[in-house]
Amino acid sequence: MKIVRYHEKGAPEVLTLEEIETPTPADGELLIRIEACGVSYGQTLQRAGRHYPTPITLPHAPGANVSGVVAALGAGVAQGLLGKRVYGQVTSGGYAEFGVGQAAAFIVIPDGVASVDAVAVLSDGVTASLIVRTVGQLQPGQSVFIPAAAGGLGFVAVQLAKLYGAGRVFAAASSSAKRALILDLGADVAIDYTQEGWSKAIIAANDGVGVDLALEMTGGPVFYETLEAVRPGGRVVNYGNASDTDAPINPRVLLRRNLTLSGFMNGANMPYVAQHDRARAEILGLLAEQKIKARHQTYPLAAAVEAHRAIEARSSAGRQIITPFA
Repeated sequence: MKIVRYHEKGAPEVLTLEEIETPTPADGELLIRIEACGVSYGQTLQRAGRHYPTPITLPHAPGANVSGVVAALGAGVAQGLLGKRVYGQVTSGGYAEFGVGQAAAFIVIPDGVASVDAVAVLSDGVTASLIVRTVGQLQPGQSVFIPAAAGGLGFVAVQLAKLYGAGRVFAAASSSAKRALILDLGADVAIDYTQEGWSKAIIAANDGVGVDLALEMTGGPVFYETLEAVRPGGRVVNYGNASDTDAPINPRVLLRRNLTLSGFMNGANMPYVAQHDRARAEILGLLAEQKIKARHQTYPLAAAVEAHRAIEARSSAGRQIITPFA
């Protein structure tokens, strides 16, 4: 089978298309014929050798969140899953024609939901839901700020915030085209956060007060300005550090304005297991009911380099997806 791997860290060009043996599912595993695999910013960080909290070993096959058809079953897996179209995580690398993963990590995709749409929405949709509702505790009528709103997590977070009853959604993007996209997705105000003083623009548009909840994933100066965009008693959820810089926090900044700062990362130390499973089922249902729009750009296996370049150049919108058999 064909798979994309890299044997050293570096520029996107270290990604190489290779031929290896198709894996065999072990006990409790599925073999998936992969129809779509999500490409994330975190994968570009790992490939480049920049800071990312999950270590990798070389050679590395990137990609985990996939959708596709169950092609074979390991021992102990229900026979009824064979031939079903599913979404979940492979452990063998998702930029590939086939992959294996624990059967328990997959759910069946309903008819009418395309594989690329399932990956586009579910790859970060569950994380977005946990950030906005579980950790961020967004309540109906409250205001929320969402950065990188045209990105893989952001475009779902904008839609979920509205579905969860947000009074006003302020969403940020770096280009006029991206800001037009997030307005189309339901944001009330689109902010250009490449402009100096953007936090003041949010406050001015929110009747002179900061937002109730702000998401933050950049770190550095953007992190500090995000704090300025939040009202006294408000909340900030940090879920990334795209700038790869330290952002020390003076406790006085939090206590003087009664701010709550939380961190979130979906992974082994994520404590919200029950909420995670409920959110995944909920979001898949919303997608099937066409209450959430999918946004994506697709690439064949041989163009994985281009997908990574687009993310790093900030020219991508929505979820970037590898489609091995397109």
